[in-house]
Amino acid sequence: MAARNPGTGLELGWISKVHVNQPAVLRHAERIRTRRTVKSNWQAAWLLKAVTCMDLTTLSGDDTPSNVHRMCYKAKHPIREDLLKAMDMHDKGITVAAVCVYPTRVTDAVNALKAAGCNIPVASVAAGFPSGQMPLQTRLDEIKLAVGYGAREIDIVINRALVLTGQWEDLYEEIRQCHEACGDAHMKTILSTGELGSLANVYKASMVAMMAGSDFIKTSTGKEVENATLPVGVIMMRAIRDFYWQTGNKIFHHVTGNYPVYHDLPMA
Repeated sequence: MAARNPGTGLELGWISKVHVNQPAVLRHAERIRTRRTVKSNWQAAWLLKAVTCMDLTTLSGDDTPSNVHRMCYKAKHPIREDLLKAMDMHDKGITVAAVCVYPTRVTDAVNALKAAGCNIPVASVAAGFPSGQMPLQTRLDEIKLAVGYGAREIDIVINRALVLTGQWEDLYEEIRQCHEACGDAHMKTILSTGELGSLANVYKASMVAMMAGSDFIKTSTGKEVENATLPVGVIMMRAIRDFYWQTGNKIFHHVTGNYPVYHDLPMA
């Protein structure tokens, strides 16, 4: 895992100058959509790489220790052994990047992965997921609870109202306090881009989140009406690029959408 983002001060001058050429962004996104994909062996290699970047997730109201344990087994063995042998990848340690659960299931996941003898990190949603509407102190307490249970990555979700009303100072301060509450755990900030109203707001929220110390910025909770889209991805990647050019800090982009539950993923 990369070094944590130390964050910077809030630069409102940078935020105030943001302008997004939406037609140009849409044209660029469409060009990406029509490009040829990689073929044959390269395609298999990139698909395997994609598996290693996934957070295998269960965020259901009926989660139990047993289905979390099954998910953790899947996290360690995401691809059928015969397929890996056919690609001569059976001894390369192919696993997912992390498993993600609610705070109350973190201990189950930590214990299951420990028993399996693997070091896959446990991520936990917190900070009032998925709405972000809980009082700040409650959100901070939930982060600390998840870290205390053994989560090494925390997925927070922002209060979208702060973006929609232009309260950038308050948004920065809330994310900064969440970053502090994470301790040594990496923090992923979910922007819920489908609810931010404009691509300009997506860029501004991305930049404020990175200034406040986010190690990853994520598109969505997977529970909004609109989740990840190519135009939003273009905007977030440009924000990441601009932040890197300005600070030298590398931030990561994480895409979330409405996917099938983990046991239906076409990986085995």
